[in-house]
Amino acid sequence: MSEQFLFPFLIAFILSVLLLSVVPALSRRFAGERNERDRTHKTMPRLGGVALIAAFLVAVLLNADLASSGPLFGLVAGSCLILLIGTLDDVFPLSWEPQLLFQVVLAGIIFFSGMRAWVLTNPFGSSWFLHPETSLFPSLFVGILFTLLIVNAMNWVDGVDGLLGGVSFSAFVTLFFVSLRPEVGQPTIAILASIFAGLSLGFLIYNVPPARLLAGTSGSYFLGFGVTALALFSGAKIATTLLVLSVPVLDACFVIVARIRAGYSPFRGGDERHLHDRLRNAGWSDRAIMMFFTLISVLSGVAALVLPATGKAFFLLALVAGFVFLVSGLGNVTKKEI
Repeated sequence: MSEQFLFPFLIAFILSVLLLSVVPALSRRFAGERNERDRTHKTMPRLGGVALIAAFLVAVLLNADLASSGPLFGLVAGSCLILLIGTLDDVFPLSWEPQLLFQVVLAGIIFFSGMRAWVLTNPFGSSWFLHPETSLFPSLFVGILFTLLIVNAMNWVDGVDGLLGGVSFSAFVTLFFVSLRPEVGQPTIAILASIFAGLSLGFLIYNVPPARLLAGTSGSYFLGFGVTALALFSGAKIATTLLVLSVPVLDACFVIVARIRAGYSPFRGGDERHLHDRLRNAGWSDRAIMMFFTLISVLSGVAALVLPATGKAFFLLALVAGFVFLVSGLGNVTKKEI
């Protein structure tokens, strides 16, 4: 790996490890009394996102290869906003309505800073070009849907220790290699992906079961925002991102549909419809669930890098079939105490 990409990775990794080490004391001061319903009711330091965002901002500031641009400004501005709103939710929990509005605002930041969907890949025929230079609405609509899907998928996957870090690391490594392909040629994205990968790995060290701290809303939103922004930054990596995050995305789609069919908001929690909840109720350990999700993410990332378009489509179809089979065999939903 070139020093151009190795150094940002190492700097982000070291910074995240150092800053995350102070999160327990920070959380005890500001958010130590909030219990985690989805982690057997134990109190857990949950301001990991503060350290991750701070490490990201410093790593970007120290990198001379990242020239000032609209997309980079949007990435930094969105991260700072997540630091403010996400940390507010970590300390004083917000309802789902303002959180959803905030996610739409993040989608707007991504779009209007220049990170837009230009084309949607069709593995079985011609791709669909959105032409944002002539009509903003199709690309903006796709960008909002994509942002909501990825941010919520990353937020919801943080229900078991180690899942967010493992899945995020796989996603950013995949985006790194995709950006370096000759036909893509986006070294700026590769540098940013290496920074995010370093942050994810640093967080994973503290979050492997049994976790010592949590990312919190700020952390999960930040990593989801990073994946979304890099996928939309100067190209069409939407299909690749959906493939490498196939399990969290399928889980999010399943839960959204199930909650709507049950007659209430898809963004209101309190049930155990998520795949990781079902696996835990079936007797899986947190470490086994983490390894399962991470393994699928790694395999999906490899598939995204080596398979042709039709091969990726059939790989995804196989994952969908496996997901449906697994969920249908894991029993009924149980209710959590809220």
